[in-house]
Amino acid sequence: MEDKFIDAHAHMSDGSLEQVRDKFLDSISGSYLILNAGENKSDSKRILNDSEKYKFLLPCIGLHPNEIAYKSYQVVEAEFDFLSSNLGKFFAISEVGLDYKGKDIYQMEQEKEFFYKILELAEENRKVCIIHSRKAMDDVFDALSSFHVKSIIHNFEGNLRNLDKANELGINISISTGFMKFKKDNIIKNLSMDKLFTETDSPALSPDSNVNTPLNIPKLLNYVSSIKKMEADQIKSAVYKNFRRVFYD
Repeated sequence: MEDKFIDAHAHMSDGSLEQVRDKFLDSISGSYLILNAGENKSDSKRILNDSEKYKFLLPCIGLHPNEIAYKSYQVVEAEFDFLSSNLGKFFAISEVGLDYKGKDIYQMEQEKEFFYKILELAEENRKVCIIHSRKAMDDVFDALSSFHVKSIIHNFEGNLRNLDKANELGINISISTGFMKFKKDNIIKNLSMDKLFTETDSPALSPDSNVNTPLNIPKLLNYVSSIKKMEADQIKSAVYKNFRRVFYD
């Protein structure tokens, strides 16, 4: 079986990609697997529809922490109920997590309450979670250590201490195309190959001035290979192997 390019976190159903999406998706059919992340109920519904046309767009249902922090408790409850009721239709849970940037204590507590509920749901249903963490790494680790859930932290913002903790907890780490701008080479250098994932977070986190798409995954593989001192194909194979292990073993 040929190794696929893995984009572990992208927003292919984002409206900003509407004019260009079908063209580049048709061009990569058969060579990519893309985890298409949702942020709320309406987003997740679009994602499920898109997966019917493009089988390599793996539909993920999500409830972004910002969607939790800035909405009333009743609205968030309804969003969570949708996630809970429809989880079986989706490949994975993405994206969920904690985002403390600019939040007050009440917003952070509401995020934490529903993050724990989602992780409990994931554990019960054996679903992998792709995690958003901003200014909240220690609380994310505390939450993940409380459940038996396979997880990937996307666009890892942490330092080497955080990387060691993630490794201790068995958490996988996704390197984004944004790392080519952030120059977080030390994280890439020290990241264990059996925990490595690649992503674009399309349409965000472009490595250049253009709209980001999964077509930039090969560029990211070349960048990682230059730091790891390995061939790009070796990196690609390792990421695909990790994907198979996390989602199918």
